[in-house]
Amino acid sequence: MNSRSLSTTIAALTMLVATVLGGCDIEGAHPLRIGTNIWPGYEPLYLARSLGYFRDTGVHLVEMPSASQVIQGIRSRTLEGGALTLDEALGLVADGIDLDVILIMDFSFGGDVLLAKPGIASIDALAGKTIAAETGAVGAILLNAALGTAGLMVDDVRIMPCPVDRHADCYADADAVVTFDPAASTLLKLGAQRLFDSREIPGQIVDVLVVRRDAVKAQPSAIRHLVHGYFQARAYLTAQPMEAATRMAPRLGIDADELLESFDGLQLPTLDENRQLLGGEPSRIEQTAADLVELLTRNGLLGRQVSTLGLASADFLPSGSVH
Repeated sequence: MNSRSLSTTIAALTMLVATVLGGCDIEGAHPLRIGTNIWPGYEPLYLARSLGYFRDTGVHLVEMPSASQVIQGIRSRTLEGGALTLDEALGLVADGIDLDVILIMDFSFGGDVLLAKPGIASIDALAGKTIAAETGAVGAILLNAALGTAGLMVDDVRIMPCPVDRHADCYADADAVVTFDPAASTLLKLGAQRLFDSREIPGQIVDVLVVRRDAVKAQPSAIRHLVHGYFQARAYLTAQPMEAATRMAPRLGIDADELLESFDGLQLPTLDENRQLLGGEPSRIEQTAADLVELLTRNGLLGRQVSTLGLASADFLPSGSVH
């Protein structure tokens, strides 16, 4: 083959590839990468993976030690989305990251707790004591509310910053810790005292599934598979709770019974409830987010005021029931 023929062939192949890639929705050049840290409310995603619901769908779950790494992954575009608390999602929006909230995963209803060493029986006894907590908004929201019940402020205690993957270790060096499962179950077994939990502040700690808006445009089919698989797993959890818990518990380092007990501290919205929360203009979750923006801004936990209009999308929820 002479050089002219070779050049012509290469050019033709290049045009063919460009035509194929441009003429069909291939859902991007890589999977839909969704990051999570350890939290019982996120486990139905991993149950879906275990049951094969994400096979050949372009969905790839990425397990990370902390929410801060999930946030960084979304910022750096090594993740298309992730499971975060609503306040963490708002922090990304405040930083100029365009996101859609596509699923309400859970409301914490006792799942986030303030635990103290044996002998510390009340919140007012924490005055002057050391409390280990994450520096993010969830820790601050729970701790501020807890201290407020005893007329205390954050300045009345010593705060030990503690990342999520070290809660049990930090507890050893502190008088109390703001934590959640699986660390909470471990510490309660060791005699920790439950002083306050998120049942006292219903609706304020919300876990959501977010996706970057560029991924919403580029990978809609994979996102639909992600959400559909989640609700398939939820149906499996309802129908066969012990079998589901047996599949999920090892990842959390607790046994199946403990995992099912941990779900008692969560409210997991159903598909119909998600439709109600995500639908409308403004949606109910956007109204919740607007209230949260005010709280976070007032406490110096959000860099700037942000609009929550258009934050939620019900477009990826299954249209019918899921079994």
